[in-house]
Amino acid sequence: MKKLLKLALVPAVALLMVSCSATDSPDADTKTAEYTHFKKKHSLKEVHDLIMEAGKEDGWRMTEYKENEIIAEKFSDDDAKSVTIEFTKEYFYIDPQNGDLEDAIEEKLED
Repeated sequence: MKKLLKLALVPAVALLMVSCSATDSPDADTKTAEYTHFKKKHSLKEVHDLIMEAGKEDGWRMTEYKENEIIAEKFSDDDAKSVTIEFTKEYFYIDPQNGDLEDAIEEKLED
């Protein structure tokens, strides 16, 4: 009887482990929640151009890094900031977070 119980328990545990690993991790939901999604539709080029313009207007030095990434730098007398902006047609993400730059980009993209 114990042997039969063990034989039934092993597949049940294996099935549980497989089903848990097949679902999305909470980290994926957390990461996408940090992205800023657009309300309006834009092409990738429009998003790129608007982000570049918003950053420059806010005093950031904008450098193209990849097709969908921009490095933004801002210098003052006693501080220097550098962030990476990743974007698609649907959203953008700033790493590390910078509220001032995020607000400037959101305002430009929603106009």
